[in-house]
Order: sequence, then structure tokens, then C-alpha cells
Amino acid sequence: MKSYILTKPLSRSLYEQIREDIITKEIAPHTRLPSKRELASHLKVSLITVEHALDQLEAEGYIEARTRSGTYVLPQPSYKKQSEPFEIKWLEEEPAAPVSDFPGSLWYRTLRHVITTESDRLLQKSPSKGCARLRNAIAAYLFESRGMKVQPSQVIVSSGAESLYQIVLRMFDSIESIAIEDPCYQQIPRIYAAHHIHVHPLPILEDGIESEALNGCQANILHVTPFLSVPSGFTASASKRHEYLEWAYRNKAYILEDDYNSEFFQSGPPLPTLYSLDHNHQVIYMNTFSKSLSPSLRAGYMVLPEHLLDLYEEKAGMFSNTVPLLEQYTLAEFISNGSFERLLSRKRRNQSRPLK
Repeated sequence: MKSYILTKPLSRSLYEQIREDIITKEIAPHTRLPSKRELASHLKVSLITVEHALDQLEAEGYIEARTRSGTYVLPQPSYKKQSEPFEIKWLEEEPAAPVSDFPGSLWYRTLRHVITTESDRLLQKSPSKGCARLRNAIAAYLFESRGMKVQPSQVIVSSGAESLYQIVLRMFDSIESIAIEDPCYQQIPRIYAAHHIHVHPLPILEDGIESEALNGCQANILHVTPFLSVPSGFTASASKRHEYLEWAYRNKAYILEDDYNSEFFQSGPPLPTLYSLDHNHQVIYMNTFSKSLSPSLRAGYMVLPEHLLDLYEEKAGMFSNTVPLLEQYTLAEFISNGSFERLLSRKRRNQSRPLK
């Protein structure tokens, strides 16, 4: 009877070694194995250890217990034994990169408060649009800080800008073309091209997209970053914003307003959003918390015109929300108690022109 050198957990170790002998045919097919008691006595382990190992082998089809006959090895496919033992090649950890101006102690205190007060809610599955408390907080923040008249029912929460782009593509799955600023954030054309959408790059000047190029464009959607276009750093002027809206009205198209970095206007009131200026309900507004809070906070939101809510439910409402509820409730509390606005005010004081 063969002896095995076992390591903990013993039943797992015994199972793996007998399985290896069966696969490599060191124990030939149709061989009758020693009884459980014989194995336990020979290996000096408990009967339950042997039973667990043999039960697992039988469940996986390596052996067969026959009434009043014993336990036999079943034939297995040909197998070539590895010449070298397996070794895990550990990945190198990413370097730590502290985020400047992130209020770590305040954020974690808010998080602990949410864990204490909302423990039952945190164990539920998030609604596809995001939890009501965060959507309420975002709607209130947009009204108070940007003058945007938004109902919480119009707010859709998702895990960052790229996820929001994907939702828009699901909603408008029959569109053929999207116009974008040229140059723009590199992921934007990549995502659209991956969905086989024809991309129209429109040259951008210091005050926004060049007028002649815009007027000659027949795209279904215009994707713009009017506050801060990346990498140019240009901001669309007030007159250019009205030009965008007029284009959408003439072409019966939608505008995707990616309001990146708009929280960091430097003096006076910020320019109104396209969403605020739009009287024809053709603007989809979106923003994220990656720049204002931390890149690791993968949470963003978009505001849909009310007439698009049914389309969202039909095309994208069945997908799960990937932002953890703990993150959603913490963010909602952080916004509602004023911590978010105070943080933005401090950041505005500490920096000049925003950079990517």
C-alpha cells in the first residue's frame, strides 16, 4: 500500500495525491483500492479524512464504490504529467499615489456613519438607476450649484463616464453617427468605434467647435465637453453653446453634454450648462466624481430629458448598477451634509486653471 505525505488540510491533500496517481495511471484502471479503514490506519489519519477524500474522488468520476465489492479506479483519458511543478508568478503591486486635497478623514468618517445607520439598506441590490437617496442629492446639488431644474427621476447613476457612454449607446442602438470634438479625450472615439458607430471629428477652436464644420455635420448625436475640452483646454463661449443647441434643433439630434471639470470654475458664476439653456429637451447631461473627489471613486451620473426615461427603461433598465450601495450612500451623505461643496470651494481656492 502506497504511503502519502499529507499536508493540511489533510483530506484535500489526500484527494489530490490519489487523483494524481489515477490520472497518471500510477494506480491502474480497475484497481481495487484499500478500504477506508485500511487507508486511515496506514496513513495514521482519521476515518472522516479518508471518507472526505474518497467522496470527492467519486463525485468527480475517478473512482466507483460497488456494493459488497469495494472501491475501484475508473479509466481516465490519457494524460501527460507536467515536467515542472506549478508556481504562481505574483504580480507587482501598483505604486501608491496619494490624491492631493482628498479629505480622507472626513470621507471615512462619513463612510463609518453610513455603515452604522444604513446597515440593512447596504445589503440590498442597487436599483439599476442608482439608489433614490443619491439621485435626490444629485438633483438638489445641480439645482443649487448650477441652476439646473432636474427631477431625481431623471438622474441615472453609473460607474464613471465610459459606463455612461455605453448606456447612451444602448439607448440609441440604431444611430449611425456621432460627432465629437477634434481633438478630444482619447477614449471617446475608441468606444464609439468599438460599437461600429461612424465618428465625425469636428475641429475645435478657442471658443468651441468651428462653425462651418458644425453646420455641415449630419450626425445623430453631438458629444461635447463645453467647460473644458481635453486635451486642448478650450471652453465653449456662451454664443457657441447657443450655436450647439440651434444645430441640434435643426437636425433633430441630441447633444451629449460631458461637463468634465466644470466644478472648478475660477471666478464669478460658471457659464450655464447646455442642459439649462435647452428648451427643446435635446440635451443629455453627464458628469462624474472622479476629478472632484478621487479617481478611485468610480461613480458618475447623467440627466435624461423626461421623454427619454421610457427609452432608458426599454433599452438599458434591465442592466445591474455596478456602483456599490455603500459608495452610493456615502456619496449621498457627503453631498447632502455640505461636505462636497465645501471641498470644491477649497479646491477652487487652491488651484488656478484646471488641468487633466
